[in-house]
Amino acid sequence: MSHGAVRLDDPARVGNFIHTIDRLCRRPARGEGVQDSPHAARQPLLARWRDASDARQHTGRGGIPLVQLSEAGDWPAILAQDGKAGPRVISPGIPRANPDIQPGENVPKILARIVTALRSNRLRFPRYRLAAEIVERLAGSQSEEQARQVLRELDRNWGWGVDTAGVGAEHLPFPFNLLVRLLPGFVHDLRLSGRVPGLSVRFRWLRRALSGDDRKAPGVAALLAALDPADEDRVSRLLLAAFMEDLAAQYRRSLRHVRGAAHVFYPLLLLNEHGGGLVELIEERRADLGRFDPVVVVSYSSDAARPEDADPQDDDPLWQIIRWRRELVTADSATAWRQVLETPLTMSAPPVPADLAKYDVADVASIPPARGAPWWSSWTAIALFWMALAGAAGAYAGQTAAWHRSACATGLWTPWTESGRQLAGTECVGVAEPDYLFTPGNAEMEQVQAQLQLENERAAQLHEDHGERPYVTIVYLAALTSTDRDTLAAAREGLAGVAISQKGQNDAQGASQPFIRILLANAGGRMQHGSRIARLLQRYRDDEAPIVGVVGLDQSRQETVAAIHELGAAGLPMVAATLSADRLVGESPFYFQVAPQNSRQAWMAAAFADSLVRQGDLKRRTARVYYSHDETDYYVSNLKNRVVARLEERRFDVEAHRFTPIGGAKPGAVDRSDDPYAGEPRDAGVSACGFDGLVYFAGRGIPDFAEFVKGVADKCASSPPIILGGDDVTRYVADVSIRSAVSSVGYYYESFAAAPSKCGEPQRHDFYRKLFATFPFECKEPGPGRTLDGHAALAYDATETMITAIRRLGSVRHGVEVNSYTVWRQLYTLYTPDQSGHVIEGATGALDFGLGSARQYPFDKAVLILYAKGVERPRQVGKCGNVSQARPAESFSWCASIPQIYR
Repeated sequence: MSHGAVRLDDPARVGNFIHTIDRLCRRPARGEGVQDSPHAARQPLLARWRDASDARQHTGRGGIPLVQLSEAGDWPAILAQDGKAGPRVISPGIPRANPDIQPGENVPKILARIVTALRSNRLRFPRYRLAAEIVERLAGSQSEEQARQVLRELDRNWGWGVDTAGVGAEHLPFPFNLLVRLLPGFVHDLRLSGRVPGLSVRFRWLRRALSGDDRKAPGVAALLAALDPADEDRVSRLLLAAFMEDLAAQYRRSLRHVRGAAHVFYPLLLLNEHGGGLVELIEERRADLGRFDPVVVVSYSSDAARPEDADPQDDDPLWQIIRWRRELVTADSATAWRQVLETPLTMSAPPVPADLAKYDVADVASIPPARGAPWWSSWTAIALFWMALAGAAGAYAGQTAAWHRSACATGLWTPWTESGRQLAGTECVGVAEPDYLFTPGNAEMEQVQAQLQLENERAAQLHEDHGERPYVTIVYLAALTSTDRDTLAAAREGLAGVAISQKGQNDAQGASQPFIRILLANAGGRMQHGSRIARLLQRYRDDEAPIVGVVGLDQSRQETVAAIHELGAAGLPMVAATLSADRLVGESPFYFQVAPQNSRQAWMAAAFADSLVRQGDLKRRTARVYYSHDETDYYVSNLKNRVVARLEERRFDVEAHRFTPIGGAKPGAVDRSDDPYAGEPRDAGVSACGFDGLVYFAGRGIPDFAEFVKGVADKCASSPPIILGGDDVTRYVADVSIRSAVSSVGYYYESFAAAPSKCGEPQRHDFYRKLFATFPFECKEPGPGRTLDGHAALAYDATETMITAIRRLGSVRHGVEVNSYTVWRQLYTLYTPDQSGHVIEGATGALDFGLGSARQYPFDKAVLILYAKGVERPRQVGKCGNVSQARPAESFSWCASIPQIYR
């Protein structure tokens, strides 16, 4: 038998009657209500082009007719049986209830019997149970407090928590004691009020049901106080609403209610002639077209309702359902629609056949097989889904965590995203925007990087507003991670200098003035990953703000040279801030530096030593050069060799002593040096005591010089030798907290930048005024500020050099693309044809990359010699080279005799 067909050998139409009842209970796979029959009217595809006179088809409407069954006979008992006492004539999965309603029995009792019957079919009625218990317990009381007490008792889980909340509270401090005692009761009262979404749950529904969805209604307890349990009509409506809401909640189909799709049959309620009160309330609910009650209601009686002259076809149950469905989908107005839903569908039951076995549901010729529940709505599928989802979430979280560790990334992992960083040992190396902290936890570093990020965002916005002006990216490459606090402070100072230069440029006006974006690149604490970063920059692409150059660089080591080679091979021009080793300018034509070379520094040291002999401060023309034994540190080896050679030119007897740098390896069997070995830096300091010549320190200021000075203080604090340190000693001098550990030993040191005046005093260069205004922590003395070493000023000058080349390119570009190659060509134009002026008035002195012809380091760059002792502010002894607003008396008398090769 096909869907909707009738038996040819069924003159009493028993099969059609059974099929009709079963079909009413079958839930469609989509939508709600009676399934469309094969004859149901459907809206044609071209209906929108039909004449206006054609009836509209509302095939999406849901609805189940109320059925009035006459001449029921034994059919209600047959339809209600589950197959144990006889044949099953309708689908066994249909939840059904056939309460034995007695005359005069009220609606609450009828509903109680229905709920009892349906609960055995895996249907739950929490709202009904709550409403029924409230009505029962409130009998004889209309007090709000009594209502609140009833609610607390019914909400067992939360009520137990309130009752036990104060246990042990007396052992807690006063504020927590009070909180533990009062908070649970307060939260519970909020829950019982029915006002808080998510917290109130069933009580929120109860409040809406009692108040008629009035948002301004009081809480549940106040509404219950106004509920008279003796008001049978209101109580019946409340219980029926709870019953229907429980059914609707369990039959709801959505992503949040997947289990609702497992219900493939509507419950069947068989109500005798004494259940008229309940039927009337159900009919009343049908007036709300926005509500759908997923239940089939069949009210029956034994009386005959079919007229003698009625058309036999009108009594065909299946035809009645088809006709009712057509009326539902063709009703044009809400009134007509409501009338169809409210009007009961009257049908007569056929006589009960003698042999019901042939109508058993197992025979597909009688009842077509019902559809099964979707596989994904089963508890097994749902459990497997959540297990799979939890596993996927765990795997994704693990992958994200691993990505964060290995790639030093932030945010959520995606297969197509590269962070630009990588974990190398314990350091995160790579490229990042300034909002990424390579070394978290440093408050001053965070302030500086926040300023850089702010300027990057500002540059992007300015570029949107002024798209005709160049918009480029400069990379600051340095050692941005280290266990050494001073190294981090130096990196922070360098970033601060870059930030001041970037801000000044973004403030500039003019069509040729570029907007600057800064990227940070960390090459590791010893620049050991510099070549890797250089290769990463080669792959970096940003068409909007292309990378045109690199500034910064740190420590003249073997790894730094490798990075210079890679950057040069990539065609990226570099302007180093602090590097001074002589060999670097020959490593790549793309390399430039703003610091003077070690050759000039060494000549200055020898000239100063000669002046000390002439003044009588140095008794003998002898010198001892201490340097760290590290073959990869080109700065140290180059400075040591140049100082020894320049001192020997001035007829000094020079001896070189080596020591093992902190954290370095001692000389091994393959060591080829003949220079005396002094041990650790502190041991070297001890060995310097008693030497009556010049002691020159050609090593790293932190931590080696700090230990060297401690060694001198350990043995000869009262009569230390005359000490002169190289420019890296400025790192030690700038850190007052470290320098204060040794207050009895004075020393000279060389520097590439003049120290600024104190905050509030006039400054030699406008850079320091802007620096102190932007970063107030630089003014603290002693404090985190360390501008005495010149790192901020040198980084500022390096960035200004790069920006000047970009600016010059913009002023003459006339369609010339601003890229790394054209910027590199412009860097070779930053020289002065004569001594009439300077190309750049830098914070550390004049920056002229050549006199008459271009070169890769500044001409006659300033080198200063200062004297420091303890926590006292260093005193400038003299200088050679141009320094902004410097008086002639500040220069050494022998500056004019500097050979051209060292200028």
